[in-house]
Amino acid sequence: MNEEQLQTLLRARAKIEAPADYSQKLLHSLQERQRAILLQRSLWRIAAERLGTLVSEHSLSTPTYALALAAAFALGLAAISLLKPGPGGPSIAKQPAAAPSSLSAPVETQQVNFEPSEK
Repeated sequence: MNEEQLQTLLRARAKIEAPADYSQKLLHSLQERQRAILLQRSLWRIAAERLGTLVSEHSLSTPTYALALAAAFALGLAAISLLKPGPGGPSIAKQPAAAPSSLSAPVETQQVNFEPSEK
């Protein structure tokens, strides 16, 4: 196709008007195609693609990402070590020791007598 034919085609195209609902139909069909493509792929592939897009949008260097990953790992370890119970039991659940009660002994230490009592 040479330059003159292209100009003629463009002039003819400029005179043609699109139907009033053309843009809405085009948008609807485009969205349907995109949904169909998304439904064909697995969730993990979509998530990996979106994460890759997020990472590629930022102009940070590889060492910066490595440092951020190391910092996140260190924060995770710190959180685990703070939540991990120590040798004295969980630090959150520690309560002051209550004075032993002379009224009753714990059930585990009481002797059970199955013989009828004589009164």
